[in-house]
Amino acid sequence: MTELDSVRENLNGFWVPENQIDAEEILWLDFHKEKNSATWEIIPYNEQIKRTESLPYKSCPTMVELIKLNGKTQMEFVSLGGSSTTEIQHLTKTKFKIDGITYLRHKGYDFLKSWNVHGYEN
Repeated sequence: MTELDSVRENLNGFWVPENQIDAEEILWLDFHKEKNSATWEIIPYNEQIKRTESLPYKSCPTMVELIKLNGKTQMEFVSLGGSSTTEIQHLTKTKFKIDGITYLRHKGYDFLKSWNVHGYEN
């Protein structure tokens, strides 16, 4: 397993900024098990979605790619507005930090844990 494989595995899942634990929106990163790219999806977290198991459609989400640059693991963001790269400052199975924002693991939605937005079963 490469370092990027390990980073990808640890980042997969649902996250919430630590200063917004009770937020109505969560971050969902769903990397394909063999690719270092995913969509950076900010999705609503509420009872209606739990019940209907259906997310609202978003067009043109931001894409994120894991890359090694100057020996450091970084996230490259690409969207209609352009692109940028930021270093992953800290990463564990339950916490990661980029751009000074610390995200904590969130339970997310069970129905999304076995299927990703790219149409591949995990």
